[in-house]
Amino acid sequence: MKKLIAAVLLFSLVLSVQAQEADSKNRQEVRKYPKLKPRKKKKLAEQLVKDGSYYNAVEYYEDVLKDKPDDMKVIHKLAELNQALRDYKAAEKFYKVELDKDATKWPNDKYFLGQMLKMNGKYDEAKKVLQEYLKSELGKNDKSYKSLAKVGIEGCDSAVVWLANPNRIRVDHEGGSINGVLTELSPKPLKGGRIIYGSLKSDTAIDVTKNTGDYYTKIYSAKKQGKEWVEDVKLPYPPNDSKNHVGNAILSDDEKTMYFTKCDQTLQVRGKCKIFKTEKNGAEWNNAVEVKELNSETATTTQPAFGVDKDGKAILYFVSDRAGKGGMDIFYAPLLDNGKFGPIKNAGAEVNTPGDEWTPFYEMKSKTLYFGSDGRPSLGGIDIYKVAGYPEAWGTPYNIGAPVNSSADDIYFVLDESGKKGYIVSNRAGTKTIRGETASDDIWSIAVREDIVIAGTFALRTDPDKKPLEGVDASMYHVQANNFEFMSNVVTTKTPFYFTLKRGQSYKINGNKDGHWPSVENINIKEDEERDTIYQVFLMDPIIRIKVKIENIYFEFDKSSVIDYYREKMDSVVSVLMQNAGYSVEVQGHTDSKGTDEYNVKLSQRRADEAKDYLAAKGIAKERIMTKAMGESQPILPNEKDGQDDPEARAQNRRVEFKIIPDKPENAPSIEYEAGTPIDATKTGPGFDKKPGAKKAEPAKKETAPAKKEAAPAKAEPAKKAEPAKKTEPAKK
Repeated sequence: MKKLIAAVLLFSLVLSVQAQEADSKNRQEVRKYPKLKPRKKKKLAEQLVKDGSYYNAVEYYEDVLKDKPDDMKVIHKLAELNQALRDYKAAEKFYKVELDKDATKWPNDKYFLGQMLKMNGKYDEAKKVLQEYLKSELGKNDKSYKSLAKVGIEGCDSAVVWLANPNRIRVDHEGGSINGVLTELSPKPLKGGRIIYGSLKSDTAIDVTKNTGDYYTKIYSAKKQGKEWVEDVKLPYPPNDSKNHVGNAILSDDEKTMYFTKCDQTLQVRGKCKIFKTEKNGAEWNNAVEVKELNSETATTTQPAFGVDKDGKAILYFVSDRAGKGGMDIFYAPLLDNGKFGPIKNAGAEVNTPGDEWTPFYEMKSKTLYFGSDGRPSLGGIDIYKVAGYPEAWGTPYNIGAPVNSSADDIYFVLDESGKKGYIVSNRAGTKTIRGETASDDIWSIAVREDIVIAGTFALRTDPDKKPLEGVDASMYHVQANNFEFMSNVVTTKTPFYFTLKRGQSYKINGNKDGHWPSVENINIKEDEERDTIYQVFLMDPIIRIKVKIENIYFEFDKSSVIDYYREKMDSVVSVLMQNAGYSVEVQGHTDSKGTDEYNVKLSQRRADEAKDYLAAKGIAKERIMTKAMGESQPILPNEKDGQDDPEARAQNRRVEFKIIPDKPENAPSIEYEAGTPIDATKTGPGFDKKPGAKKAEPAKKETAPAKKEAAPAKAEPAKKAEPAKKTEPAKK
């Protein structure tokens, strides 16, 4: 059974294929003999298996099963053939039917059922079945798969961990012309977005044992522009061949030498592959020459890959079933100066297992060998593994995990020159197929999504050269919904600072520097971000303190109403408060020294309240306006001069002052408080009513002795002398 599956993978295609169910001639052959007895149909199916025509054999066996649903041999054969065709769901179904009917006839089929469950991603169920197989009794002629069952159980446990912790690698199915409904293999990246690859592009049902047409895999080249594949062309003959499968091509750095595989299918499932070489002559390829020192007449040799040994000398890896550690092993041979190859050696037990190893690829930069293996714990059948080092000096190999590996077969891992992009070939769900979701191989692209580094600087927005600002405290936060998690911070120098970010995540970077407005930048890293380093300049603006002039407003003697001239002066206060929502204002009322202290406190409060009402009427919230009655306690100028009343000074003292209170004083505008000079309209009261042309003072309104300090004298009495100032005490500011 294992040889049957290996033969399919050897060519990386199914030897006899069927493309479209509706018009497949081979499917119609089943219906040509509806009256044949089941025994005859069964013999036809058996012959198709010998011919390597598995698809068509399945059709006949299924037809037999309709007539004889309890035929154990037919059920067993359908399980085997569907497994060989890699239709894992169908294989699982038939293995279950068989084992339910008789679990002892083919005891190893319990192992194969466990494998099918595993390759369908049913790890818990697969583990249980494989554990049961370990306890089963095997006959003398039954080959034991118990060592592989143990590896399978370990793979089931590991798969759960790998799937829960996938690598930052994106895997996408390549659409367009390069993937057809049959099979693709061996993609190799070239410069300029090009690849070469192998493909069987026939879209009609064929049976190579009876057809004379050219139904063989060929080497193609294609170029990718954006997300589209263009210039998808078949290479000429040679290197392609109309009588053999051709694939697994690799090119030298100058693209003038090609090594590739030819597989002879005349032996059907026992087909054999050899490595050939061709040189480019101008635009044409020379006739292919067999690399005889690598090939064997009794074993297959395929899937070449360039590498280097510990001394940096060129070697060639390849896969062969010649004597080795198991079935298909990875071997290597040094490339000599004369273009020939030296002695062939096995790559070693660190690479090869009792199972099969496939599709080697050596990544030159990291000195790492990637290869497929089914002899180690895996998510499915063949998984990709990697091991660093050189032949005879390998490190520890390990499974590269999900999502590169899947529950299906994953082969032909390869990276481009950057080491960040590449391809795999896989029959995982999502491939183009005509039978079952895993029955053919397609090319899938991979992109290594390692952490991204942001290299940042801060600069002044107005600086045309964007020279880095030093001394900026830069902090990074991880953003998840409304939560901000502090990650790291750094103080900038003349060189860029670096933060490490992950794809598919959101971040915020804050920059703070004295004398500058904070810089806040949100950064969203897309999952498909192509760059591994993002260079960004974060812009800052210096804090330029706005200069605002705020003047006092002045009042007439013994009045609290604000005259129109000073209403306009208060608009500067309104403007500051409107532009700074967090600011408030203290409104201080003042009087001159006429009258009692108690009266003057009340008068100064009325003056402050009048100013507050004006500000509130302009839209300033009252809770942002605080008033304070200062009375006569803080004159600007002394109310008397040389012991005599000074009406000009008293006019200067009858005022309201404004004090802006910012919520963030360090960011507050530069406010210039200016006392100003009272206008003539406010110069009323004692000392002004006796000037030429001055109006007579109006009688005091309902005043009783003692007269109000700012009140005019009553008519019935001679004007009172001004109350003496607080004599020898200096005027209070």
